[in-house]
Amino acid sequence: MSTSLEQQMNEINEDFCFIHDLLEEAKVNPTTDYEKVNLTYFQMFSTHYESFYILLRSNHFSSGILLMRSMLELYVKSFYLEFIAKNKSEEVMDYLDVKIKYPSFFAMVKELGEFESTSGDTFDNFFSQLTKSQLASYEKFSFFSHGSGEYVKAFYKNGKISFTSEQISDVIETAKGMFLTFAMLLFAVQGKNDQLGKVLEKFNFAETKK
Repeated sequence: MSTSLEQQMNEINEDFCFIHDLLEEAKVNPTTDYEKVNLTYFQMFSTHYESFYILLRSNHFSSGILLMRSMLELYVKSFYLEFIAKNKSEEVMDYLDVKIKYPSFFAMVKELGEFESTSGDTFDNFFSQLTKSQLASYEKFSFFSHGSGEYVKAFYKNGKISFTSEQISDVIETAKGMFLTFAMLLFAVQGKNDQLGKVLEKFNFAETKK
């Protein structure tokens, strides 16, 4: 693993510990169904994120990508529930009991892309970029779970898949970004403004938006 990739991997570990220290500090105790499902999805995502780290440390990059697809779905569903379903006054349990089915990934992304709060805030093009044709996208992640696509063909022909450092770096950065913004969503939904502020301050999210 190159020096730059090693640094990114170390950052994953540091960010993971930082966020979970904040969780301990926050003493999150959800009371509403929307707060509970937000915490549940974050916990599931975090478990996958930790496994993603272990897989990459063991040079199982393609298996890490397979996990990324599940992580991406949990991530988008969490934002969809908080910003779309809640505004429609839909019940969380109706989704969990499959009385209401989640829209397709692309439909959820479209609705999030069109979302505008009462104060005029939007996600800009943040969610739409997840569907573009690049390695860090839903379509490419899906190739590994569906057993098709250019990476599977490479494995079929050569018995292995080779990835460039840049490709691996892009996926790591996508995973890191999702984890941190998911943590921000969690602290916001749970009303933990002190911890949210610490994340914003540490990672300079406020400055990035200027």
